[in-house]
Amino acid sequence: MYFDYLNVLVFACVGLVFVFANLLIASIVRPKRKTTRGLEVYECGEEPIGGAWIQFDIRYYTVALVYVIFAVEIAFLFPWAIVLGDAMAGEGAAAGTEIGLFALVEGLLFILILFLGLAYVWAKGDLDWVLSYSGPKYAPPTHPDRAVPGVEELEAATTPSEQEAGGETAA
Repeated sequence: MYFDYLNVLVFACVGLVFVFANLLIASIVRPKRKTTRGLEVYECGEEPIGGAWIQFDIRYYTVALVYVIFAVEIAFLFPWAIVLGDAMAGEGAAAGTEIGLFALVEGLLFILILFLGLAYVWAKGDLDWVLSYSGPKYAPPTHPDRAVPGVEELEAATTPSEQEAGGETAA
């Protein structure tokens, strides 16, 4: 019994040595770039524009995750199609078995579940790239000790010279 544990320990040690040896070799072999040009972010030969820490819209991640989920699930249909084809032809691993009808029903049930998942995501609105807000209109909280002027009060408080300057810049 201890021999089995020893096998796992040796396998884990070899794996760790492999990882750290590759990191050590990479640190020795890789080029050392200390200049500002060498430390820039590489974007396929293009000059980088702006900062690298920009925020993406959450809808991008949602659509990407839905795509990955359905792409992986669709990949499961290829082995099913091969087994179903072999079962219908009466050859391969499914020869002489009654797995053909079972494989057909199982695959159709799988596709139905995928379709229901897609319909749910679509009905929920997660696939809409531009979402509209349907909640109540935003009203900032009011503080009794501090009055916030309204738009009308701010427009009335502006002087005619400020309005003319604003009109010239807007035109």
